[in-house]
Amino acid sequence: MESNARAGIDLFGTALRYAEVEQYNGRYRLLRLGSCDFDFDVGRDALRTGEAHHLDTLADALRDVFEGTVATEMHVALHPPECHAFFVPFDAEAPEPVRLKRMRQEASLLLDTTETLRLTTDVLRTETLPDGQRVEWYHVLALGEPVHARFDRIFEALPFSEYRLQLSVQGVANAINFVERRTEEQAEAPFTLGVGWYGTHAEFTLCRKGQWHFGHYAEAGSPADCAYFAVAFLDRFRLRPADVGRVFLYGGQADPADFALLQNVFKTKPEPFNPMQVVDLDPNSLAANFDAESYVPCIGVAL
Repeated sequence: MESNARAGIDLFGTALRYAEVEQYNGRYRLLRLGSCDFDFDVGRDALRTGEAHHLDTLADALRDVFEGTVATEMHVALHPPECHAFFVPFDAEAPEPVRLKRMRQEASLLLDTTETLRLTTDVLRTETLPDGQRVEWYHVLALGEPVHARFDRIFEALPFSEYRLQLSVQGVANAINFVERRTEEQAEAPFTLGVGWYGTHAEFTLCRKGQWHFGHYAEAGSPADCAYFAVAFLDRFRLRPADVGRVFLYGGQADPADFALLQNVFKTKPEPFNPMQVVDLDPNSLAANFDAESYVPCIGVAL
């Protein structure tokens, strides 16, 4: 039996959530899960010019929670208000240097900077256009070298051979797609929408038949606003609410009653997304007050 393990963390507000997941024969097993609370904003301090001793505090906490880890990789979920990412299509025949040059140009324009940027890229899918042209869609996360220098400091004494920075919605897409691929009964509508509520903003993850299509975020004032921003998000791709068969909720608050407008718009009841179903753990084995939905990004990036 082949197996390997990966660690994932999610940085948002004053909480650091962590998970370690082992993959074996196409399935996933949870090895550790938990959170640490701090008296400073962990995401902003890691991504911006946070105080140096805060970075050391994060490193100490991670060293403690991952003591004895068997994981060799660490993946970090970052939330979109604090970092920049975009989607870009390329002709499937375009050479790699051409793609990379365009990605760097678009990243520099998006961040309005001339500083050196480090890009994290992922191929999402291949699409055939009506004229027969084949294009490949990429997701690009762009961060400045100072950001990576701060993460280098955090991880330098930790037992991981490498770390990778990812957008939170990418981890959510990983988890949704795993569930969708394993579900025998597929919804009639082709798309699944993940909606994350974080108080200051809402995140949207659009998937189709086991593939991540797009991600987006909006500064929403209340859960009720999520319906408006979700419809606007779909409209960008000429999709209708009827094209979405399932709506998953995650984040700091996933009570379907607070998202009644989503149900009215999409004609399907939003489902709190418990990621324990991804890692072969009975969701009913957890304490009733355990906020499982808030762990979707960190478990997702560890898959």
